[in-house]
Amino acid sequence: MANPDIGTIACPIEKGCVGKVRQYSKGSRKYYYACKHGMITPNLEAGQAWVAANMKPLDPEEQPKPEAKPEPEKTPKPKAKNWLSSLLEDDDE
Repeated sequence: MANPDIGTIACPIEKGCVGKVRQYSKGSRKYYYACKHGMITPNLEAGQAWVAANMKPLDPEEQPKPEAKPEPEKTPKPKAKNWLSSLLEDDDE
């Protein structure tokens, strides 16, 4: 699943092309943009600063809302029997 869009940027490769700016969710947290030319990630600090300076942030209404993940119900697990207690128990019950 792609990271959420945080803004748009004019692609320097072709005039009139607009890319969607995203940020890696783990690790480097670098900005990158995706347009019809592919996914472009400036690796140097100057490139990251260029993306941050030229990016037009999305309006709060336009930004996708994070999906709420339902929490699984916690049910107590039955206590596991060890081999010694299974030998010592009565099987008559």
